[in-house]
Amino acid sequence: MRTYLWIIFFAIGTLSALPLVRIDFFNASRKYKYFKYLSFVMFGWTGLNYLKYVSLSPRVVYYATLTVYPLVFLLSAFILLSMLQYLGRKISKYLIISLLLFFVIDLAMAYTNNFHQLFLEVTNAPGLTNSMISSASHGLFFYIHTLICYFILFFALISISIKFYKNLKREQDVFPFVIMIIGIILGIVANILHLFVYDFPIDPTYVTLVFLLTFLYFIFYIRDVKLMLKVNGNDFILNNLREMYLLVNHRGVIASASSELMNKFSINLDQKLTFADFQKIISEKAVIYTDSKNIENYYDENKLYLHMMEKHISLPFLKHSGRFYLFYDETKNQKYINDINYVMTHDLMTNIYNRNYFESLEPEIEANYQNYSLVMFDIDGLKQFNDYLGHEAGDQLLIKFANALKVVVNKYENLIPIRMGGDEFLLIALNKDKNDIEEIIYDLKILTNDKDLLKHVGFSYGYSQNNYANKTFKRVMTEADANQYAMKASRKKTKEELDSYLKSIT
Repeated sequence: MRTYLWIIFFAIGTLSALPLVRIDFFNASRKYKYFKYLSFVMFGWTGLNYLKYVSLSPRVVYYATLTVYPLVFLLSAFILLSMLQYLGRKISKYLIISLLLFFVIDLAMAYTNNFHQLFLEVTNAPGLTNSMISSASHGLFFYIHTLICYFILFFALISISIKFYKNLKREQDVFPFVIMIIGIILGIVANILHLFVYDFPIDPTYVTLVFLLTFLYFIFYIRDVKLMLKVNGNDFILNNLREMYLLVNHRGVIASASSELMNKFSINLDQKLTFADFQKIISEKAVIYTDSKNIENYYDENKLYLHMMEKHISLPFLKHSGRFYLFYDETKNQKYINDINYVMTHDLMTNIYNRNYFESLEPEIEANYQNYSLVMFDIDGLKQFNDYLGHEAGDQLLIKFANALKVVVNKYENLIPIRMGGDEFLLIALNKDKNDIEEIIYDLKILTNDKDLLKHVGFSYGYSQNNYANKTFKRVMTEADANQYAMKASRKKTKEELDSYLKSIT
């Protein structure tokens, strides 16, 4: 074979070996399983061709030539299985058994050709030469074998071409469809010419399949999955990847994910999940956020908190782009932030909001609500409880009242309980009328009433409303405070009775 033909052959052989360079990549998804086997068979054909071209032994060339036939059938079978699995179609066990059975028959017929010449009309007899093998006519079984291989290849390649055509209509994804159709047409024409018109030095069927499989390798594997991992020379991943990632192709389908992410949320990529499906699956176990401001007022201790970063990925020869998502587990940090926020906004003794939180609410309520009420409370006898029974008893008095506020907050909507400091409490009621306020106060009186004065929690109260009256927040607050002090002054006798009782029991 001439030098330029050897150069062409080695170039094509290199292409056939390309998928084997990182064969472990095919383990990224089950849908590439048969493509892995297909790559081995394709490279095996390259090896047989090399053996035919370099061997000086007619016997070796004879059996290498015959071995090509079952190898081509095996290649056709794996192409079919690869296409079906990639397209998500169910592969029947009867189909696999049928393909395996014909492969055994093909193999047997190839290695017994010396007795029946149904593949090649030449025997492995003394005096056999390489030219006799290359010029030998084909037997009947060769045409049966060729017809079956053509049928299998035609069905497989047409199936994937239909898939590419649908993508073309839906996404204007021109490149895969056009290349596939051109490849199929050129392959058929070249093969017919090789069989019936001119005997090419290098089998055009071999050449065509190598190019088509390299193209499919590019489409299925490099474009859909691994090229996404490049992301401008891996700089983005190397600089940012901590532990969990997700790769989504241009159709929104998850192409790959880190093992930790899949294990943590029981994700099965063989189900061809979309990113929206993924979000639904993990919503019960995790909170995904891109900006911590979006979750400042929300924390669920039963969920993981995953900070998500997104990177758009341009795909070669396509107008679409994939996406790369990084997930940082910020659960511990969010817990720390939540704990700090809780301390800053809550009274730690009564576990209701404190004055800091009230001051942050003031501008928000004034800006967004035209109907709200402020109810001020002053607890009776805190000083006496502290003086006669100790500060622990005084603390319990405040806690009892705060617990009563929590009960009414759970019963009625849009109530915000706040401890302003000392024995003063505030209840902010949004979108409540006067009757609602009176009912809430009545419930508080029931909850805090007890015949035993040690268990009873007396209080003064006063409220004011901004019922679409365009009052300033400070004015509503002042009016509520004034009303509360008016009631407090009227309860002087009640406080004196409590003072006498506490003095008597101590």
